[in-house]
Amino acid sequence: MAQNTISQSTIDAESNTKIQTDSQHGVLGSWWQLAIGMGETSSNFGFGLAQDTRAEVRRRVDLTLTFAEDMGVGTFSFVRRVVDRADRLVSEALGRSEAAMLVMTRTLRKTGHGVTDFATSTLTDTIGTSPTQQRKDTRAAAAA
Repeated sequence: MAQNTISQSTIDAESNTKIQTDSQHGVLGSWWQLAIGMGETSSNFGFGLAQDTRAEVRRRVDLTLTFAEDMGVGTFSFVRRVVDRADRLVSEALGRSEAAMLVMTRTLRKTGHGVTDFATSTLTDTIGTSPTQQRKDTRAAAAA
């Protein structure tokens, strides 16, 4: 039980850090980053659930085949090899699909940062800096 609490506080700290980091990109940039993060978490959940289901189905198929194998050994070794190959294929497909989804979400995240930076620099170039920022720039130049 104590480990569960520690894990939850660690997760909360990581979540707060992500929120603080994402909030530094403005409202639209933050929403974009939060949406991408939610998509990434959802895809991890979905693929994890699919992997757990695959493993449980595999276990059940193996138990069923073992039971049936005791009744007659004939073709069951062939079916077991087919199930093994199919399991490896499904496992590989799920793993690669998960990796592709993570690559896509991370690329979207980087694109979001680039769009936010571009919008910020365009806005600064178009409108200019605020009087407060200009005073800071003047003070920094005078101090140098």
